[in-house]
Amino acid sequence: MSGSYLYRYETKGIQKWILGGRQIRDLAGGSSLVEGLADTAAAWAKQAGAQAILQATAGAMTARFPDHASLKRFAASWPLALEDWAPGLRVVQAWVPESEGLEALQKRLAVRRNQLAAGGIEAGPWVLRTGRSGDPAVPHGIRSDARATLLDAAAVAKERAYDRSRRNPGPTTSGLGWDQFDIDVDDWPEASVSVIHADGMGIGKAIMGIARNPEALSRFSEALATVTSKALRAAIETLPRKDGRVLARPIVAAGDDLTYMVPASSARAFARTWLLAFREESAGKKDVFGGPLMAGAGIVTVHRHFPFAQAYEWAEELCKGAKEAARSGASTCAGVYAMQRITTALAGDVLDGTLGWCLADGAQAEVGSYDTLDILVEAVRGLPRGSLRRWLTAFENGRTAEARKLWDRGREVAHPEAWGRLERALRGVGAEPSDGTIKASGSRALLLRPGAIATPLRDALSLAHVEKGSRHES
Repeated sequence: MSGSYLYRYETKGIQKWILGGRQIRDLAGGSSLVEGLADTAAAWAKQAGAQAILQATAGAMTARFPDHASLKRFAASWPLALEDWAPGLRVVQAWVPESEGLEALQKRLAVRRNQLAAGGIEAGPWVLRTGRSGDPAVPHGIRSDARATLLDAAAVAKERAYDRSRRNPGPTTSGLGWDQFDIDVDDWPEASVSVIHADGMGIGKAIMGIARNPEALSRFSEALATVTSKALRAAIETLPRKDGRVLARPIVAAGDDLTYMVPASSARAFARTWLLAFREESAGKKDVFGGPLMAGAGIVTVHRHFPFAQAYEWAEELCKGAKEAARSGASTCAGVYAMQRITTALAGDVLDGTLGWCLADGAQAEVGSYDTLDILVEAVRGLPRGSLRRWLTAFENGRTAEARKLWDRGREVAHPEAWGRLERALRGVGAEPSDGTIKASGSRALLLRPGAIATPLRDALSLAHVEKGSRHES
């Protein structure tokens, strides 16, 4: 075969692979391994004979090879190299003749992505398992740095990367050293933590628009990484510190993809700041993007001993739902986020009854603005929250008559001024003050499930609890 080829690989389930770690230090090591993939893959491809690296992030790379022989060399060896670098992280790869273009490459990769992969040998019933993930536990060796086990090569690789990560800061921490973060959630003052996943909107469509221009793709990728990094640095500034170190567990920051774990009381401010900064920074690169970009985020709040991999899956689902709601809603958003507080592993469908919160475009989108959701949270704090929670339980369990009675009773016994503030705040988010529900997307809240009936009071009650009376940006 003659002629040049376009090649692309993507890894699957990066966040879940990182969050499946048995120890907090495994999580840090996992992030470091993934972060190093961009340079490792590029170096490996160039060694195999690649002409150019068109795009490279922690989880993906697009390259041009001059002939089929060099492509074959790389495609055959890279999955093995990746298995050695990050055991258990799955890679999907595809290639097409350059004449077919990047669009054909993306379609070929999509087919490969949906193919099932054979799993490894499952550990038997007598293997000791860890309570956090349910996976085989990793016993300590004789030395503290020798946690080797035949059952878990990934943990060994993460352990070895843990020390390297502290000396080599990268995009996951926006260039800050790992020693500037307090990543051990057990040492954080709060028992509740939030897993945040954010992702850009319309990025795939934008890439397809430059599919026949590999050089434009390279510029786009570099600009996107810069935008994400600057937005992340702004978001980090909103986080609390303990003994001079930021309370956060960085997980992934690659391309337009961001996953972080932060104290629950800071999650909304962190997500909101990143979304608005992402839009502002991208607006400054109009020559590359053609205009400002928009992103969505999902926030899942759990107890710090909850399985983090499960929390991430829910955060990713909320992020997707929020972006879809923003696409179909009538509101003009600078960004959108959805949130859930999970108290049980049997949470069910996280999209049911969930609202996406639209960040206003233009001057109202300043990071310091006091938004309508904040006003609703303050109104909730001025009322007996126990009675509101009983109403919410009845409402969400479909006990309509009981919910109606509880709502009417709450209005009767509340101070008129306090209840009046609640009704005004409900109107501000597009809810019906007579029963606290949203039946159609309001100006500030978007239904993730069209046609559903939801209430903004679920989010307001949750925020009133986790933010503990301090004001946070919405």
